[in-house]
Amino acid sequence: MHPAPSVILFTVLSGLGFGFLAFLALGALPVSGWGAVATWGLGYGLAVAGLIASTFHLGNPKRALLAFSQWRSSWLSREGWASVSTLLVLAPMALSDVLGLGLPRGIGWVGAAMVVVTVVCTAMIYAQLRTVPRWNHWGTVLLFLSFAATGGAILSVRLPLACLLCAVLAAVLVWSFLRGDGAFAAR
Repeated sequence: MHPAPSVILFTVLSGLGFGFLAFLALGALPVSGWGAVATWGLGYGLAVAGLIASTFHLGNPKRALLAFSQWRSSWLSREGWASVSTLLVLAPMALSDVLGLGLPRGIGWVGAAMVVVTVVCTAMIYAQLRTVPRWNHWGTVLLFLSFAATGGAILSVRLPLACLLCAVLAAVLVWSFLRGDGAFAAR
């Protein structure tokens, strides 16, 4: 398999960005002022850069707007709506951290839950592809969630949790490899 570079950039950057945003939303890395600008900016920057990269493998950039209209039948459309909604829901939390407004972290919990929905939608774009047997499995969703959580823990400097999540991610990868037809199976 040789996925397009834009697919790799999309999945890595958006997963890392959304994972980091979830940790920020939950208050795992307490920041304020310019530190909040830098950290929230990094999270948003990674997520948005990944989403922009995703438009490059659509062939025609006009298809990106068309993709939003197919939410009933397309995981790509659902992922688009979920990602935009998540970024909008997280904006008040980011603004609160930057300006020191002290909004309750409940908004962050909602945003973090929406991050999970967004990552699941992203994973389902690939997991539903019957033409790629390596991806057509529920383990693909587990891998995407593991990568996002691990990346978010690493970027938010939650080192004990990051080590634990790295071990979980390694176990999921080994399971996928040994299974023989998982997302990272050797063929």
